[in-house]
Amino acid sequence: MKDKVFFDTNIIVYLFDKSEEKKHTQARKIFIASLQDATSYISNQVINEFIVIASQKIENPIPLNHIRKNLEFLRTSLNIHTIDFETSLKAIDVKLKYHFSFWDSLIIASALESNCSILYSEDMQRGQVIEDKLRILNCFE
Repeated sequence: MKDKVFFDTNIIVYLFDKSEEKKHTQARKIFIASLQDATSYISNQVINEFIVIASQKIENPIPLNHIRKNLEFLRTSLNIHTIDFETSLKAIDVKLKYHFSFWDSLIIASALESNCSILYSEDMQRGQVIEDKLRILNCFE
């Protein structure tokens, strides 16, 4: 059975943002490997954060028409976890237990609900295991 992996927003941003070449290259490498060796997920939260960050907050903002094409690519390449009421409740539980920000807890809750065993993120606790199921990995270290 293939592993299931979940990508945090920053990995998706680096996948398309070429201004940090080393991180862009590493994000592409991990993304391609995950598509070949695992079942990969993002959530609608990651999609919306990507739109804002990629269009407004990176060194060379990506035009919205290109972002739209990137999203179409992601939709055909990944499974999209839809956040619902239960996900929000799970995020509160994660926040209370592990002390992540609510938004990071929502990413973690989405990964858990998707039965992922790996969460790729640049800025969460590297190596931490959540609920004895989900390992957080930083692919840039």
